[in-house]
Amino acid sequence: MRNHSGHRRGRLLAAAALATMALVTASACTTKPAYPPACTDTVTTINAGEPDASMFPPNTPAPPAGWWNADTRTNGDVQVTTDLGAPDGFGCTSALFTTGATDGGLDKAQLFNYEVFSTPLSDVDDISYWARKSSVSTGGDAIHLALNVYIYNTGTTENYSFLVYEPYHQSGGQAAIQLDTWQEWDATALTPGDGEWWSSKIPSGPGSQSQPVPWAQMQALYPTAEIGGYGFNLGSYNPDTIVAGDGLTFGSVTTDF
Repeated sequence: MRNHSGHRRGRLLAAAALATMALVTASACTTKPAYPPACTDTVTTINAGEPDASMFPPNTPAPPAGWWNADTRTNGDVQVTTDLGAPDGFGCTSALFTTGATDGGLDKAQLFNYEVFSTPLSDVDDISYWARKSSVSTGGDAIHLALNVYIYNTGTTENYSFLVYEPYHQSGGQAAIQLDTWQEWDATALTPGDGEWWSSKIPSGPGSQSQPVPWAQMQALYPTAEIGGYGFNLGSYNPDTIVAGDGLTFGSVTTDF
C-alpha cells in the first residue's frame, strides 16, 4: 500500500520555504451542508486548495488560519458531515474522506492546517487522532486514515519531507484496524512498536516506509527541521475507501471537526 504525500507539492513547498515562503494556489471556501437540528457542532469550514504565498510570513504577521483540502485530487473528496458520526466527546460531525475507483491510483483526499508554520519539529511531542473506517470500503484491509506532517529546513538536498503516520504500521498491524468503530491512534506513543513514523525522503533503512521509527527518533533525524503544516491524508493508491477523522491533537491544540 502506498501513501504518496505529494511530491509535486513538496517540491513547490520546499522552494517556498527556502525563500521564507511559497506554497501553491489559493482559492475560496467550500460551502458546508446543513446539519440535523439535533447537531449543535460548530461548523468547520474547509478552504479549497492551498494557501498562497502572500498569506504567510513575512508577508503577513501570522500564517493562514483554518483547514484546507490541499492536495485532494481526481475523485478524492473531503467534507465535514454527520455521515460516520463522531467519537464520544466530539459532537456529531467529523471530517469524511473518500476515494473512488482505482483510476491509476491518482485519487487522494487531504485536510491540512498551516497555523503551526515555522514551529520547530523538536517542539511537538503530543500527536493523536480518532479515525473510523466504513465497512463499505473495498480498497484493502490495511488502508486507513493517515496523518502527515510537512517539514522544511531539513538539512538535506531537497530540504523538505513529509512525515507519515499510518495505523497499519503500529504494533497491532492491520489486524488492529476495526471497521465501523471509532479508534484513537496515539502517534507519539512510547510503547514498543507504536508511535511509528516514516519519511517520504528516506528511501531505505531507519525512517523509511519499510522501516518506520518512533517520533523521537524521527525528530532526531531532522534536528533543524521546522513544521510547515500537518493534517489528515487518505493517500493515492488507496481506492474505494471511506474513512472519517476527528479529535486531532497536534501539540497543545485539539481540533473537533
